[in-house]
Amino acid sequence: MNTALSAAIGGALGVGTDMLSESRPPKQRAMILAGGLVVAAAIYPIARRNRKLGAPLAREIAGVVASGAIVTVAAQSTPSKARNVVAAGWAAHAVFDMVHDGGRDSLVPSWYPAMCAGYDLAVAGRLVTP
Repeated sequence: MNTALSAAIGGALGVGTDMLSESRPPKQRAMILAGGLVVAAAIYPIARRNRKLGAPLAREIAGVVASGAIVTVAAQSTPSKARNVVAAGWAAHAVFDMVHDGGRDSLVPSWYPAMCAGYDLAVAGRLVTP
């Protein structure tokens, strides 16, 4: 699948996901989307044939840990700060998607990183747009 098309599909899915959460109170919306960030980060290490620790898996685990830290910070923050922290996490995950090399053991399809990055940026953009 074409990278631009993958990103566009991901963006549409990200908008749809946020639309489902935007009726919630601001802090709850941020926390729902923070939880989604952990799920998005966990997909990479879960999608491995071999879980032998090497550079790609170590980076993926670091991404999951960083996502968990974002949830922790957001949970202890005001709604406005939580929204911004979670948005920054989603934007950072988009960068991770585009530069990460999953190595030979990754089962992630070639179109997935661009789709995920589109999703991530859509969610981040909606979070910082009041």
